[in-house]
Amino acid sequence: MLEGVSGRARLLARSVRDGTRPVSVVDASVGDSRRVRRGRSVMTAEVVDRFDAWALRDRSQEVVSSALTDAAVAHQTLHSIDAEPHRIVVSSVDVDRVGPVLAALGGDPHLHVARVRASGCGPASSITSPLTLGPGDVVRVFAAQVSLAGRLLPTIDLGVDLEIWEQTATPRPSPDGPILPAGTLVAPRTNPHTRFLTPEALTGAPVRRAPAALEQVTFPIDVVYTWVDADDPAWQADFDAARRGSDASSTHRSAVSSARFTSREELRHSLRSVAAFASWVRTIHIVTNGQVPSWLDTDHPQIRLVRHDEIFPDASHLPTFNSHAIEANLHRIPGLAEHYLYLNDDVFLARPLRPEHFFTAGGLLRYFPSMIPVEDGEPDTADLPVVAAFKNGARIIEDRFGRRPMTRPRHTPHPQRRDVLAEIDEACPEVVRRTSAARFRRPSDVSLAAQLQAFWAAATGRAVAADTRYEFIDIGDPDSERRIDRMLVRSDLDCYCLNETHTDHPDLAHRRVDRIVTTLLPFTSPYER
Repeated sequence: MLEGVSGRARLLARSVRDGTRPVSVVDASVGDSRRVRRGRSVMTAEVVDRFDAWALRDRSQEVVSSALTDAAVAHQTLHSIDAEPHRIVVSSVDVDRVGPVLAALGGDPHLHVARVRASGCGPASSITSPLTLGPGDVVRVFAAQVSLAGRLLPTIDLGVDLEIWEQTATPRPSPDGPILPAGTLVAPRTNPHTRFLTPEALTGAPVRRAPAALEQVTFPIDVVYTWVDADDPAWQADFDAARRGSDASSTHRSAVSSARFTSREELRHSLRSVAAFASWVRTIHIVTNGQVPSWLDTDHPQIRLVRHDEIFPDASHLPTFNSHAIEANLHRIPGLAEHYLYLNDDVFLARPLRPEHFFTAGGLLRYFPSMIPVEDGEPDTADLPVVAAFKNGARIIEDRFGRRPMTRPRHTPHPQRRDVLAEIDEACPEVVRRTSAARFRRPSDVSLAAQLQAFWAAATGRAVAADTRYEFIDIGDPDSERRIDRMLVRSDLDCYCLNETHTDHPDLAHRRVDRIVTTLLPFTSPYER
């Protein structure tokens, strides 16, 4: 349909279709309204400066359920066991009462309703719009929200689905069980809870809210970040002293470049992405050499600062300027959950994700291999340090298990299991010690958290390969502007990485990062002062 149209026109068309085209929010304040467009839908959206996807999904269910209760309309909530909206069941006997109940919610101009079909949601309209419903119909009720950057937030996926279940007038054969008595409610589409309900079940109380579904992750999941303030004069003095005492010829030049540690407040925005899209995390551990981000609310109950000297068993290995060395000791964090996500601060979540995106309900971790092969051959000082580490990790797996990891991991959140890391530590103590002792990245390093742990877990039956939609942007790449343009109109990404291998124009790289994070993450997180 768009064949022959310019690239910029295609991006514009996609942004209109997916609702990623920003609207003007000049002079807007939190709570104001703005007209936004998504495909064929034109909606009134509330301007917000905070966003918690999963709290919003629960609130959508509560708003509609409370309205039905107040109107004495019998209903039942089927709570989602995955990333889908919760469902509210109403009998076809009461179908004519549903429209007026929803219309009565019109005091909130940001509430909208859209019909749900097999192909997805149809055009949305105001909740006060006339609505004709019949048996088998499904509509989604959601609150439209727009960020202070003018970007429509993915709230249509965080509404609640109101389903009209047909109530049978006569007994009906069941496809695989006893005859269904008259009055049975029949689901209009599949769900993981039940195909049939009795009218007595429409009490408003959740169906089988507990125990949790076998398919759901129920164990706690933490997040671990590593962070450094390269503008700290004390850190700079330590860095310069360590660099003078190192053999520059024994490693890649990038390993001893201070540019690797340049901060563009990536951590602040990565934390915003966790708060917005993964508020189910338990504790966030931020590992530093004792530095504290000036903007961080250290009193927040979810935040824990961890010093290097708390996790390095050998104090002579400190100070360190080697992320591989720090990775090799993260599993020693006191109080760390058995399952956690390791994030570099240049990695960001892009949309609402559930724990099951990273772990199976049985505790297996999901890892995300790329299509880029791990090169054969011995590591060399000419290799980028991460490439050398991947070569070493692949060789360890091959030597120990007789199988070879073929590709590199993607630069995404890395699901971790402490027991796997502890097992590697015990089985390969010299490898871990050597990596931990290297103050700068060396060709002998392993990447314990980003690579070796996942492949060891896969080789021992504790991990499964999975896919994730992500974008990797090298902000120093001259071609990155076009890639950024494309990324900013997408709504289907799970995460993205803003990496910097090398740049001769640090101000330009800073502007690129700022453009992305202010567009996609203009929120204030609860972790900020």
